[in-house]
Amino acid sequence: MNAPVPSIAPVTATGPANSATPASSALSAARKADANSILKKKMHTAVLTGKRIFAGGRMGVFTLRPTDGERCWFEAGQYVTLGLDTPDGFVPRPYSFAGSPLDAGFEFFVALVEGGKLTPTFFQQEIGATFHYLSPKGRFTLRNAGKPTVVMVATGTGLAPFVSQIRSLWKLHRSGVRVPHRMVLFHGCAHADEFGYREELLTYAAAREDGFDLTCVFTASRPDPARHWSPQIGKGRVNELVRLMLGQPVNATREIALPEGLTAEGLRALIDPAQTAVLACGNPGMLEDIKEPVAHTGIATYLVEEYWKA
Repeated sequence: MNAPVPSIAPVTATGPANSATPASSALSAARKADANSILKKKMHTAVLTGKRIFAGGRMGVFTLRPTDGERCWFEAGQYVTLGLDTPDGFVPRPYSFAGSPLDAGFEFFVALVEGGKLTPTFFQQEIGATFHYLSPKGRFTLRNAGKPTVVMVATGTGLAPFVSQIRSLWKLHRSGVRVPHRMVLFHGCAHADEFGYREELLTYAAAREDGFDLTCVFTASRPDPARHWSPQIGKGRVNELVRLMLGQPVNATREIALPEGLTAEGLRALIDPAQTAVLACGNPGMLEDIKEPVAHTGIATYLVEEYWKA
């Protein structure tokens, strides 16, 4: 899953889903194409400077540099609308920054969606290709979380805003600035070769003795050793491990286990509900599944960012 969905008021359907005629569908598509073309003219441009594809070609990390030479400042956790010319016309989609605003360029963590409108073209781009982008926006930030302890929960590429936040804090920590946050990160993927940033994040977590308070919990819902799973990676869906940490009911029919060396009691001891915010980004089913357990634990701040296929 790729594109974050901004928090907007729900749209209510006023007619049956199958009521559109071919003519009305064609008109709607034409209007959408016109709107996208108008949007393209309002966008800035950036060039692709880095591309790392992994997990059998299904996942990628892409780095862009604005072509006008100016810095485009954003707050870690925000997103930006990217656009490309595709065989079906110009297609824009929102993507969370995975890079820090303190990095030289923009970085994005993207999953390839077979049959998607944008990602197949996205993955085909070579170094030097031109992308289009709008100014950053979004409220999925540590400032809006407003608590010293932050539990971060992500599925798939929903990890992106958390990488941005953690990397930014790490850069500040390395420059001598005190980091006022304790971070407990949960990241779940289907297979262990899809994590993307695990080594980087574990490097930060290893600096606890130096005052950088990060704990990482990685889990695979399909723990296959042939796909890089090991006992240092958990078993089960990430929402199930969050429930386990919070002492809430879990699905007894599924095999669920924390990574080797971690216990639910030890993780729970890191969290004071009155001083904790939960930020969750990714699959809408995950967001809904942990909502009640989080509230039941007494954690009042729960910020979410849904990710949808693109």
